[in-house]
Amino acid sequence: MDYELIIKPEAELDIADTMRWYDEKQEGLGLRFIGDLDQKIAKVQANPLHYQIRYKSMRMAFLDLFQDALHFIVEGKVVYVHAVLGIARDSQLWDKL
Repeated sequence: MDYELIIKPEAELDIADTMRWYDEKQEGLGLRFIGDLDQKIAKVQANPLHYQIRYKSMRMAFLDLFQDALHFIVEGKVVYVHAVLGIARDSQLWDKL
């Protein structure tokens, strides 16, 4: 059985900003990002404990096609996505999670 997955408002903003950024680089690239993200979300929802804890209690799942990662915490049978950040972004952003 899949875990419940909740995307926090901050992560929703990250997703929207990232999609816009990719679309500015190339038309349609934002939709490809969303497709890659959706596939990774499905994998995380099916088996979140497969992903290592990277810092504090935060786990990361790297997208397959884009250089972005889901930052999430598992509490019981619920996965909370706190951020979706590019891996090259300033690590100080991660300290706030």
